Amino acid sequence: MFLSGVFGFLAGIVGGMGMGGGTVLVPLLGFLDIPQRQIQAINLICFLPMSIVALGFHFKNGLVKTKNILYTIIPACLTSVGGAILAQHLDNKILKILFALFILFVGVRMLFGGKKSKKQLTARHNPLLWRHQFSRSFIRSRILERDRVSMREM
Repeated sequence: MFLSGVFGFLAGIVGGMGMGGGTVLVPLLGFLDIPQRQIQAINLICFLPMSIVALGFHFKNGLVKTKNILYTIIPACLTSVGGAILAQHLDNKILKILFALFILFVGVRMLFGGKKSKKQLTARHNPLLWRHQFSRSFIRSRILERDRVSMREM
């Protein structure tokens, strides 16, 4: 029971950052000798409240763009029915292997994927950098002001 709480805590942190809490929760629950189908069901149940909380924060910070989102949501919901039916007919060992291959693919893709250009990392394109850029320019202006005042006093 204690380990389940710790695993949920870790999955919540990772899920809140938008990296998918299930990528942590599913392998960790595997250490508790729970069947893979049950692990996946637990992951789906945990996903709902984690995603609602994280989504609230991402909306608040202006990171969610809802334009054309239905083109992603509708097919994802429809095909999730097929995935759930398929998972019921696959052996637990095959489900574990498929999940491991998926995580391996994602990890390799992230390690060796294309590099982001500097243009994508500017504050104009990334709202997360707006506050940082503002504070940096504010500090810089205060330093310049202090230097001007000290030059006048000389």
